[in-house]
Amino acid sequence: MNIKVFSILLIAAVLIPVTTFAKTGEQFEISGWIPYWRAERGITDILPHLDAFTEVNPFVYTVRLNGTLYLNSPLDSEPWTTLRAKARDMKVRYIPSVIWANPDAIDDVLRDDAKRAEHVRGIVREVYARGFDGIDIDYEAKYARTRPYFSLFLKELYEAMGYDKWVMCTIEARTPLDSRYSTPESIPTDIEYANDFSEINKYCDRVRVMTYDQGRIDLKLNDANTDPYVPVADPAWVEKVIRLATLEINPEKLVIGVPTYGYEYDMFEALDGSGEINYSRLWSFNPKYALDVAQKLGIEPTRNSTGEMFLVYPASKSIDPAIPLPFATRVMSWSDAEAIRQKSELASKLGVRGIAVFKIDDGQDQGLWSVLAMHKKSTPRPEDGMVAGASQASPAAAPSVASALSIPSRDLEFGMRNEDTRVLQKLLNAYGFTVSASGGGSPGNETTYFGPATRTAVAAFQKAHDIAPARGYFGPITRRVLQQLRSS
Repeated sequence: MNIKVFSILLIAAVLIPVTTFAKTGEQFEISGWIPYWRAERGITDILPHLDAFTEVNPFVYTVRLNGTLYLNSPLDSEPWTTLRAKARDMKVRYIPSVIWANPDAIDDVLRDDAKRAEHVRGIVREVYARGFDGIDIDYEAKYARTRPYFSLFLKELYEAMGYDKWVMCTIEARTPLDSRYSTPESIPTDIEYANDFSEINKYCDRVRVMTYDQGRIDLKLNDANTDPYVPVADPAWVEKVIRLATLEINPEKLVIGVPTYGYEYDMFEALDGSGEINYSRLWSFNPKYALDVAQKLGIEPTRNSTGEMFLVYPASKSIDPAIPLPFATRVMSWSDAEAIRQKSELASKLGVRGIAVFKIDDGQDQGLWSVLAMHKKSTPRPEDGMVAGASQASPAAAPSVASALSIPSRDLEFGMRNEDTRVLQKLLNAYGFTVSASGGGSPGNETTYFGPATRTAVAAFQKAHDIAPARGYFGPITRRVLQQLRSS
């Protein structure tokens, strides 16, 4: 698609009325990934329960070495078209994921200005051409040296995407250093991270933390629990990870990633005679596999200290003909509905946005649906006509501070820095179109910078007052509507 056609698409996206969704106001959000390799089963499974979700994420895009997108499953064919139609009818966000886990290719594309720009254009083209509500960025295993370029990519993508399209970010869990190292002295002084949390906070509308695949990463929890201890996600670890993330990421954006699967390990004493217990991870599995194994062996699964289901037996009794270590103890730990319920309760306790379920493919514990249904009443659906950033209040309820402010006489737009922008932010906040829930731009903390949040709030105001096109530009029409509100 050439630049001319791309420009036409962007103009059409602005001029054609669309149903959009509020980025603030929901109490508890639930999203779920549907993998392309089990699309039919996953979609059949989720459709009867779609009303429990705020968002669905087709897990379908990967990235070629040159940075172009590759679609692994035809989204314009069944069963995806049925899911898309149902999601639209029920006002459930439809946001596919882009998965990329090649650190060399990621570094090569994102550090090159031209390649990065084309990568951004490719994503935006796909979102607008297919009418998605946004995109989910899941770039894993990045090098620390890629960090500034990944942040720059997110900034450019966020600005290019537009006010009514979502940029979701799925990132790896970060375990506190004092839980990863045995003593304070053993913590390296030159640790660098691949993700800049403060930048991710700026340019991602939601941040889904992959709080799963814990294994043996947390040394403190390893010591505090008796063997075998190899959880997919111990709530104690999840809480550590999320509390650390909230130091730099707004809790209203944070989402706890919740697994629906498990892992099988061999546990054995070290061969050097030290008596140390070692673990060798074999493979992942869906709960039904574990239940089948338990039935065939005549063993009753139990719930372990992490809240997960648990099965332990001599590896020599394995029903699988491939036995890596016949002298070992086989350990299976998996996430069932109760473990998921515990994570959803933790999300509420920590005051984060909600949970993201990985994965929905008809292989998860079917009790999941009862757990998610518990949140239905506390998850208000966005109404037609609301847009990103809208947190609307009646003009009559606007604080008196609004009447004391002079409406800016000059036009304002994205990228400007001036005192008029600060006044505009105060007006938007006063009339209920909150620029930011916290930090810069929030009520009492207005700034001079006309950034993405200000543009989003202006566009929300325009949409609510039938100003078209609602592009987030403060000009004569928007100024006139503000003046009318002042005089009414």
